[in-house]
Formats: sequence, C-alpha cells, structure tokens
Amino acid sequence: MTTQKFLFIILIQLAISFIQAQSVYYTPAENYGGKQEFKDLIKNEMVYPDISREKKEEGKVIIEFTVGDDGTVENKKLSTSAGENLDREALRLFDYLLWTPARSKGTTVADQCQIEIDFKLKKYMKNTKTRGYDKMNYLHTPVDDSYVIYNTKDLDFAPKPVYENADMKFVDFIIQNMKYPEEAKKRGVAGIVEMFFVIEPSGNISNLIIEKNVGAGCNEEAIRLAKLLKWSPGIKDGFAVRTSMKLSITFNLEDSDNMKYVPANNNNQI
Repeated sequence: MTTQKFLFIILIQLAISFIQAQSVYYTPAENYGGKQEFKDLIKNEMVYPDISREKKEEGKVIIEFTVGDDGTVENKKLSTSAGENLDREALRLFDYLLWTPARSKGTTVADQCQIEIDFKLKKYMKNTKTRGYDKMNYLHTPVDDSYVIYNTKDLDFAPKPVYENADMKFVDFIIQNMKYPEEAKKRGVAGIVEMFFVIEPSGNISNLIIEKNVGAGCNEEAIRLAKLLKWSPGIKDGFAVRTSMKLSITFNLEDSDNMKYVPANNNNQI
C-alpha cells in the first residue's frame, strides 16, 4: 500500500470517528413526541380553509425558527408559502407544538430548525373520513385561542375522559382495551408507563411524550391506549382551554402460567 493511500484511509477513519462523536454529543431540537406526534397533530387538528378548498389550493408551507435552550420558539418565519389562507392554517398548527431543546455535550443549546406542512386535498379528505369529522366539533364553546397551556389546579373544571358508557371508569377502559404486548408477556415485563400530553380544546391529545419507560412494547401500548381516549376539555373562565396532563398506565401480570393482566392502580388518577 502506498503512503498516499494509507494517509487517505487514515483521514477517512478520522472523519467517520468525528461524525460518530458528534452524533453522541449532539442531539437536535425536536417537537414533543417527534415525527409521529407531528403527523397525528396534522391529522387530528388540521382544518382546510373553505376558500382554499373552493379554489383547490394545495402546497407546502415551510416554517423556519429557532428553538431556544429553554425550548421556547423564537424568530419564526415562513420560508416557503402556499398562499395566504394555507399559510395561516400552517402557522396555527405550528403553534400547538412544544419543543425539546437541542443538547450539546449534556447542555441545552439553541438550534435552528425548519418544519414542513403539506396541504393536499385528497389526503385531507381521507383524514377527515378516518377521524370522523371535517370541522371541529367542540364539546364546549367558546374556545380559548391564546395557545396558553394550563395546569389542572388552575382550572375551574379539569378535563375528564368521555366514555360511551357513562358508568365506565378508567380501570374498566384499560381492562377492555389493553393488549398486553407479547414481548412483555414472554419476558415477564411489568411496570408503570408515565406519559405527559396536552388535552386540546377539541378533546384530542397532542404533544405526547413518555416520561417513564417500561419497554418490551409497553410504551407503545400505553400510547395507543391514551390515544383511544376522547376527553372533555379543561374549562377556565368559561373557555375551553389547553391543559397539561400526566397519565400513568400500569402493566402487571399475575404470577401464574396464563400470564393474565392485573389492572392494579390504573384508577387512581382520573
């Protein structure tokens, strides 16, 4: 091997090592729950403007912004427009998002970001069919449009799950709907998954993140269960408002051969 080839290989290895080190020591800013939560927000909360539908307007809106080291959004601006009406809806949806700041060597830092929101009529109509509504059907009006997120202790009325059966309790809902993950059964995994999310005035949940992991499929099942719930929104001064919520779902198995689910402590919070 020639000296030049040897030096070239060494340089390539050093470059790869540098990139790997950077990926270990730096993580970019991300919206709560990542791409999936962003997709779910668009699916659940987008309202295609009537005038844009009439004109068959479509397009992609790109928003550039900075996520500060405390997770706040600064310097928000449109870098790609899809027209006044679609831009307005894109910015409205964007303001629902919460952000985790970037980290560099264990310290939170500011990060330059961009996000894309696509407006496609065919896809939107498919989503409205799946979700069961076009325009928002609020359980309570008027609706606060400030984007402020309240703690339950600051509300006049806290959010509550809305069940088809008025006599149902949260523990009953869990028993009827939980599908204990097969991997967790095989490994005998049990524990408590703790989640944070926002209950929107629409009764949908957004910005869901796992705060305490269990693994073996339990996190994913807890998220699925949480998203099956419909909520009545929190009420403050007569307005339906955004409310922060923490929810725990217990995964527990009997000490027996049939590995039957035990609904322990799943009714102590709602």
